[in-house]
Amino acid sequence: MSEGQFSAEDLEPSDEEKQAARRSMVDRVGAAVGALAAGVWAGGMIALGVCAAPFVFRLTPDPYSGNAMSAAFARFDQIALGAAVVLLAAEVGRTWAAGPRGRTIFVRVRRMLAMLMAAGAAYIGLSLTPRITQMHLDGVRRMVGPEGALLERVHKQAEAVGKAEVVMGIALVLLHVFTLNVRRPEDEDDAFSPGPLPPGPRE
Repeated sequence: MSEGQFSAEDLEPSDEEKQAARRSMVDRVGAAVGALAAGVWAGGMIALGVCAAPFVFRLTPDPYSGNAMSAAFARFDQIALGAAVVLLAAEVGRTWAAGPRGRTIFVRVRRMLAMLMAAGAAYIGLSLTPRITQMHLDGVRRMVGPEGALLERVHKQAEAVGKAEVVMGIALVLLHVFTLNVRRPEDEDDAFSPGPLPPGPRE
């Protein structure tokens, strides 16, 4: 090849550029998956807790209302636990992709909320919902006798955790979008910098 001509190898991206492209792709996929998991989770909680539960308890007599909603929440708990696994996996992927740039306060808040939300799913799905379900099966009615008062307290705990999950889920959707890595001004400057000089002697 004569001097002053490019070769195909000269035009190929460097190893650093390939690594940066992989990290960018992982970050984008992780953001999309994390936002989707948090959104489905929060939306499901709103649908069950705000839309379905009040009408079921109002229009369906005991013990059928309690049994029906207990079964519905038990099924949703499986979805929530699965979403928690997906959400945490997305955080692991985004943490790897971000590298040193993943140390900002917003990224750390996002990770903390993901862990808290996953802990809430485990608490409701593995502790509160089974207790509520068993008490309904035993014929306990809310606010009827000491056991009914206990059932009411457990219900209130589940409602409080569920409301917190909704708030955290909405916040996580926003944070996944807000913390998406974008090209910085210095990256843009590099993108428009002159191309490499051709091989050969330089004057």
